[in-house]
Amino acid sequence: MNSFRIAFKLMRNNSNIYGLYFLVLVVTVATYYNFAAIQYNDKFVELTERVQSAVVASFASGFVLICTVVFFMWHANSFFIKQRQKEIGLYMLMGISNARIGRVLALEGLFIGGLAFTVGLIIGILFSKLFFMLLSKAMFLDVVLPFNISIEAIIQLILVFGVIFILLGIKNYSAIKKKQLIDMLHATIEKPAKPKYSLPKGILSIFLIVAGYFIALNIKPWQLDLLLAAVAIVFLVSLGTYLFFGSSLTVILSNLIKTKRFIYKDVRLISISSIFFRLKENYRSLAMTAILAAATVTAFSVSISFNQFANSHEVIETPYSFSVESESPDTNELVREAVESSEHSLKGVHDLHFFIGKVHYDDSRNEVDKNNEAIITSYSQMEKTLEYLQYKGRDNLLDQIKPSQNEATFILNPNTIASPMNILGDKMKINKTDFQIAEFTQVPFIGNNSKYGRMNVYVLQDQDYERHVQDFEELTLTGVDITNQENSSELISNIKQIIPNGEQMLYENPKQYIWEYYALGTLFFLGLIISIVFMLATFSTIYFKFLSDAFSDKEQYAMLKKVGMSRKEVQRSVNLTVGIAFLIPIIIGIVHSVVAMKVLEQIMSVKFTFPLLLGVGWFVFVMTFFYKGIIRSYTNMVYKD
Repeated sequence: MNSFRIAFKLMRNNSNIYGLYFLVLVVTVATYYNFAAIQYNDKFVELTERVQSAVVASFASGFVLICTVVFFMWHANSFFIKQRQKEIGLYMLMGISNARIGRVLALEGLFIGGLAFTVGLIIGILFSKLFFMLLSKAMFLDVVLPFNISIEAIIQLILVFGVIFILLGIKNYSAIKKKQLIDMLHATIEKPAKPKYSLPKGILSIFLIVAGYFIALNIKPWQLDLLLAAVAIVFLVSLGTYLFFGSSLTVILSNLIKTKRFIYKDVRLISISSIFFRLKENYRSLAMTAILAAATVTAFSVSISFNQFANSHEVIETPYSFSVESESPDTNELVREAVESSEHSLKGVHDLHFFIGKVHYDDSRNEVDKNNEAIITSYSQMEKTLEYLQYKGRDNLLDQIKPSQNEATFILNPNTIASPMNILGDKMKINKTDFQIAEFTQVPFIGNNSKYGRMNVYVLQDQDYERHVQDFEELTLTGVDITNQENSSELISNIKQIIPNGEQMLYENPKQYIWEYYALGTLFFLGLIISIVFMLATFSTIYFKFLSDAFSDKEQYAMLKKVGMSRKEVQRSVNLTVGIAFLIPIIIGIVHSVVAMKVLEQIMSVKFTFPLLLGVGWFVFVMTFFYKGIIRSYTNMVYKD
């Protein structure tokens, strides 16, 4: 029987241990195909700047996905070889050469990978239409995307996964070729070595994580470069997490084992010793589990945050159906008559009073306000505007933004989605008078119209405003709200013709989001998809790690069973063993994700408490069920009646 037939037969006979591995590969291939297909979809290419967000996000998501799945496959293959060491030893005992065994197992891995690739590709193609429909909806694109099989995406898929499967096959072949018969036959009774630990490394791990957190929480106050800060944070926290499980956790468990009052109670000695003596071979998996947990919660929470932000920010973008800059008292009356004579009804009219002032900061910064020009308005005007718009939480917000004498509240312009700049407490001049920035926020006022949409707004105390407006021309912009705004193009055209300088004085607010919102929609949808893949990868990493431990613990628990340890006691021991090794990386991952969300809050100047709670709650809920399943599988493997 040749190697190909043996490999195929082994794959079929071992299908029960490949279940979760096969599922993750299928989902990954199907997802990656759709990520790649975005870059080659002709209809998306026609959308020019709108597609750029989708292309960049899909490429980044695909790259992260491949990095995650490579680690998962590498880890899973190590587990498969470890679980089948006795089987491999028997093949050696029968006289089969290491080279041929390695070749057969490498082919078996290629077969399972090829089958998963084929099934995943078929599923990806079949669901690509649904994928693009959901993506278009998330991006607010009013287009019909035809069903299309992307040959370019398939070729990219074959190249990427072909390389991965071949490298894994070479790895399996090399690993088996180096094995010795005696090692294979005694694999399950091999005692793990006591882990070495370094107190300086343990202290360094805590320092690195704290340093990463400290930078993350001070991006805005320190006005750090966002890209460089993000890279530094990821590097420090990831390295700190790796060292924590390699050193700090070893120090902690070592001290617990030495604490007799604690360790000699119930089954603690068995459980904690099992974790401690396996840290040398498990700390990488635990660190990766923590990082995957952080990525899962962060990806899901960020996705929900972007969706929440896009929906809540709509009123900031378009607070009115359209707005008119009044040059004469008759203008508003002409607008009212035009609306009443149309199929639309007038819902409300709101006048905005402000002036365009010159703003200069003491440190000569020019990036805050373009051409040092900004909209200056009064607190009472802002109060009336938020009341008119019935803005959610306006009472608390008005208390927050109320300036004192010689203070100004900075309102970020509606054209900007996110800004890491920090100007709280900064001193600046309006019309050569000193003011201090007392608050920084983003609320609806003028909207994103063509003339004033890119200008920031400074809110002054009423007395300060009245004193300074005398040196400038006060402008009046009238916000008009009508029914059936979506079909108002004919009315807008009529009004432009009947009011003086209509083309220049009427500002039609954008009916759809500006281009950044298409990016938010893309990130919302792709973030949800990638969070599911991260979740599967987290499951799989934990699952194979604990099954590998259970496989090694069989002999230990068999001995304990012989000396009278009951199944109930084994259950308690397994609960503690799995609980400690399960909860520590999960808790650390959740803490990492909380800090990551705080970075997003700084950049976007919005509180994302609900998305974070939803992300953490969803992750904990799913992990609770997974934990119970792991406990059951672990117990069944180490204790059989």
